[in-house]
Amino acid sequence: MFTDIITARRHAFSLSRSLMVVTFVIAIGQQYGVITAEADGSVALVAEYDPFA
Repeated sequence: MFTDIITARRHAFSLSRSLMVVTFVIAIGQQYGVITAEADGSVALVAEYDPFA
């Protein structure tokens, strides 16, 4: 988990490019996380990074 959105976005973009998968930045309370699976309705999607776009 990250507390800074800029760090979370950088990590998501890097992960997206290195694994060549779609990554999501999610907000959980006051923290941000990065996931590579599909997001469900229980989290707030902050940004999506698609390495193929």
